Amino acid sequence: MGTSYDPHFLDDRHPVFMPHLLGDTAKGSLAGGTVFDFCHFAIVMSEQTKFAIFSAACVDKSRAVPVARDNTSWHFDERMGMENQVGPEYYAENDYDRGHLTRRKDVCWGDMQEARQANYDSFCYANISLQHHNFNTGIWNCLEDWVLERVGTSKLIVITGPIHKASDEEYCGVRGKPGCAVKVPFGFWKSVFYMNAEQQLTCLSFLIRQSAERSKNHCEYDRLVTYQVPLDTITNEAQLQFEESLYEINPLVSKLSATIPVFDQPGPGIKRILQPADIELGPI
Repeated sequence: MGTSYDPHFLDDRHPVFMPHLLGDTAKGSLAGGTVFDFCHFAIVMSEQTKFAIFSAACVDKSRAVPVARDNTSWHFDERMGMENQVGPEYYAENDYDRGHLTRRKDVCWGDMQEARQANYDSFCYANISLQHHNFNTGIWNCLEDWVLERVGTSKLIVITGPIHKASDEEYCGVRGKPGCAVKVPFGFWKSVFYMNAEQQLTCLSFLIRQSAERSKNHCEYDRLVTYQVPLDTITNEAQLQFEESLYEINPLVSKLSATIPVFDQPGPGIKRILQPADIELGPI
């Protein structure tokens, strides 16, 4: 029934291994950072936040299969336990969407049986997070498509997850009582890997903010900004360590950026993204 995440999906000579967990991210992980396999993607879960630490997917546009969206497919993953996943009550009667981390259409490929299984798997509560409606339907949701269009490839590896801060706002649902310990993620990150025309592995990384102070003024969501950043900025923000070679294949390599408060004062190696042409690709 289809494979899960495959680090050799793009090229046997250039594997993209999942990142290692660091610091508090590692301490708060579910089952010691166990990888939970799904059809065409995999998830590492946080027991502390009850959201995924990251979701890693293999995308093959050339083998895409159209599968109708079925909003009745939401489900808990039994392997993780319901108590370790944020359920439907947190998404009811508010401005938060059930925002997919790994996009549904990204994993709907292969034969029809595979595509349907991947579609179903993508509706697991472990693969979604509290995302404001304006956030979930904006630029962030288009990045993979923009990359595919600009580089002319059909295969991507996409690794993505939430960013948490100590200041994250607790949200216990419309009818929930305070003390649930579920918090709205400060922001999200996404790293996209592909082989360029010279058969060189390339990495593009992005960040977007969804902070507590913005949630108090919904008009602010109209001005949500996506930034392209070096991979080491992802390491700094999400406490994840990638293979060393992957840091050198990002067109925005800048070790200085790891200490820059990217959401407040973008600095060297950080680029604002408003349209496809803004994405810095490097050699294609």
